[in-house]
Amino acid sequence: MINWKNIAERALWTFLEAFLVALPATIKLDIPGAEWTSILMGAAAAGISAVKTMIVDYIHAMRANKTEPPE
Repeated sequence: MINWKNIAERALWTFLEAFLVALPATIKLDIPGAEWTSILMGAAAAGISAVKTMIVDYIHAMRANKTEPPE
């Protein structure tokens, strides 16, 4: 079973980490709309994190449900 709480928590932390890293870099470069660029970069990273976590959880669930062949 996919743990949605785990996925949401990981995506939120990834968003915050990516946003906090991107914001100073985009502001220092004097990019117009730097805040939105940082928000979108954080959102993209969070989306990738969520998809990755869903895939990993699915693989773990499939392995846990796999039965051993009879001997």
